[in-house]
Amino acid sequence: MQDKNERLNPADYLQDYYERFDADDGYEQLLFRAGKGLQSAELNDMQTQVFNQVQGVADAILKDGDIVSGGEVLVGEDGKVTLGAAKIYLRGQVRTIQPATLTIPVDQILDVGVRLTETVITELESPALRDPAQGTHNYGEGGAGRLKVTCAWGLAADSNEGNFYPVYKVDNGALVVNTTPPQLDSVNVALARYDRESNGGNYVVDGMYASYREEEDLGDAGKKQVFSIAEGKAHILGYEIEFPTAIRKTFPSDPDLQTIDSEIHTFTPDSEGKMRINTAFSPIYEGSQVQVKMLVRETREITRGGSSNGLLDPLLGISSLQSIESVKQNDTEYTSGVDYKKTNNQVDWTPGGTVPASGSTYTVEFLYLKTVMVSADEEGFTLSGAEAKSQVFLQYQWKMPRIDALTLDRTGVVRRVKGIPNAYQPATPAIPENQLLLANVTQKWNQASGTTISDKAVRSVTMEALGEMQSQIADLYQLLALEKLRNNATAEESASKYGVFVDPFLDDDLRDQGLDQTAAIVDGELILPVDNINVTDIQLPDGQARITLDYELEPVIEQTLSTGQMKVNPYKAFEPLPALATLTPSVDHWVQSRTLWRSQTTRNTVNSSSTRPVRTEYYTRLASQYYTKLEYIRVQDVKFVLTGFGPGEALERVRFDGSDVEVNQ
Repeated sequence: MQDKNERLNPADYLQDYYERFDADDGYEQLLFRAGKGLQSAELNDMQTQVFNQVQGVADAILKDGDIVSGGEVLVGEDGKVTLGAAKIYLRGQVRTIQPATLTIPVDQILDVGVRLTETVITELESPALRDPAQGTHNYGEGGAGRLKVTCAWGLAADSNEGNFYPVYKVDNGALVVNTTPPQLDSVNVALARYDRESNGGNYVVDGMYASYREEEDLGDAGKKQVFSIAEGKAHILGYEIEFPTAIRKTFPSDPDLQTIDSEIHTFTPDSEGKMRINTAFSPIYEGSQVQVKMLVRETREITRGGSSNGLLDPLLGISSLQSIESVKQNDTEYTSGVDYKKTNNQVDWTPGGTVPASGSTYTVEFLYLKTVMVSADEEGFTLSGAEAKSQVFLQYQWKMPRIDALTLDRTGVVRRVKGIPNAYQPATPAIPENQLLLANVTQKWNQASGTTISDKAVRSVTMEALGEMQSQIADLYQLLALEKLRNNATAEESASKYGVFVDPFLDDDLRDQGLDQTAAIVDGELILPVDNINVTDIQLPDGQARITLDYELEPVIEQTLSTGQMKVNPYKAFEPLPALATLTPSVDHWVQSRTLWRSQTTRNTVNSSSTRPVRTEYYTRLASQYYTKLEYIRVQDVKFVLTGFGPGEALERVRFDGSDVEVNQ
């Protein structure tokens, strides 16, 4: 297959074809002279020269694969891709592409684009190219050939002939839209440079929130991590990336393992002789067992003089003998160091004391270090059989914590950047400059805390939000000034140094008790006097929600005109409607609220002639509230009804969010 920028050379197919044009020669115009013969090579050079000049200007504005118009694309869950008619710039010209339907795998990242093929046509392939001028000496003879160019939708992975130019990228069955047609490459470059310099990097315009769930990988008998990136739009290096729908991205569950050797625990058994041992590091890797070296007490009968050396009796199968606790034969108990001693893994009778008869059996109780393999859960295991108060040595593999990053690159592909694992403080990975950080994924690998995801994307702020923020800052300054004024009035004398009397109206402490006060303080405000206050509860009649004054309705806005109608498609010229899927519930919105702190406030109504409150009310005031995006996808049962199928039409497969489901037909 030839390079996509390499053109077909007609001289390889036509023996009488000549062309000498070379852009490096600098020839800009053909100058025809009177009396000189016209060469066929000059005509070919003229065509190639004009095409080269036009393409030079077009390439400065557009690039191969840019959509000028059309090109609608729809990617189904079954991998069926429907592509509409389009006009696409390819190699110096805007070429027309006919609609097509392709089938792609939904578990790969691939390119969908246009495949361009070139063919040389002469009068042998198309008799219509022979000279049609009747009555001339060249009638019916061959003339100039034709270079035929055909374009059709295709895939980069297919084996068809021709040059492939990518247009769309599909990531695991989800369409990634890099730019919106029509595209002007030089304009896009200028806009991208301005966006980078003015906004200072990569950011999310809208959406693209990440969520997580873990699934069993049936094909690999393990687990896989599935992330869902919501629909939205982002700018990376100034270029726009858009997800028309949410995309599903799958990564393997691949923790970093560390081997712990000789972890020490003291065996303290319970009444049943067992002890639960939790490892210092968890979770333990599922594919490995814990190797335990423990001190075990055993009693064995051996034969005196069973080895070539009559004074040494080996303990067969024991490689780590720690000590010999006792040696007995019937009622006779032998003394260590006098009758026998321990030599390597043998009972040594060389001290010269009392010795059992040769060929007789005696009983030996000893301690030795035994190695066993124990099945464990993610945090530890239960051990039995070890010597009480002895040390137990563990060897195992565990999954180290790690912080990964979900990023979006310039081509619209969601990637996972692995962090550096650490037992105590895992570090976040460095993000390449050409990628946008969407979220951090904290991998703890256990069932309790598992994997958590936190949104870290830098998001653009609208002018409306900036205006609200400026108003909030002004309110904050005002509240701070009032708080300072109240603190100063409470802590210092009531009269300030500048002769201004300050009373925060918290209570009657600063009022003149020797004079009758003709004003009341309510909720920190000084209001008109309230004399002889009588609090009367008004009960509404049964079934009446509110009491209003008498009123009459007057029309404010009226619509006295009616709307006509017409049939948009009176001949019903359209394809049959697809089957209808009804989801219950169709949309799942929920809010999880948590009260951080509520303060109780006392409100007093004070009589003008007395400082004693007439009525005291207690009510709770919300002091703090905030909203945050939920971290996990809520598990929700969804019922669905599929209708619109023809009689006798059976369903082969039904998928929801990439997973197979069973239906009752």
